[in-house]
Amino acid sequence: MEGVKAMLVVNRQDRGDVSIFRCVGRVVAGEEVAILKKAVLCHQNGNVVMLDMSEVFTIDGAGLGLLAFLAGWTQVVGMRLKVLSPSPRVRQLLELTNLDSVLEICDSECWDELMAHAPTGIYAEKTSAAAHS
Repeated sequence: MEGVKAMLVVNRQDRGDVSIFRCVGRVVAGEEVAILKKAVLCHQNGNVVMLDMSEVFTIDGAGLGLLAFLAGWTQVVGMRLKVLSPSPRVRQLLELTNLDSVLEICDSECWDELMAHAPTGIYAEKTSAAAHS
């Protein structure tokens, strides 16, 4: 069977001191995790890194490990990491692994409050990864 087996698309937008990474697809071992890690580590433009995971339908151990790494990394460099509106499956895995106690998870109210104080940003980048059979 030919075609796309797995894909992650990351859209980055800066709004004031907030870098928003909208993730769509799967955050799994391989190219997907590498794409997200590179996107976040290469863009240190503000004080807050926000991962919008509302459209992430699955995450594996490597993806969870990346979230734990990013939580530690942002603390070391003096930034904050927020996970915005994780999908039900992702939220369940964050709770199961107790990562919800390490990560700052927020929902739409958090987003609304943050955006009310952030100037309008400019779309900066779209990155995607695809694994083909």
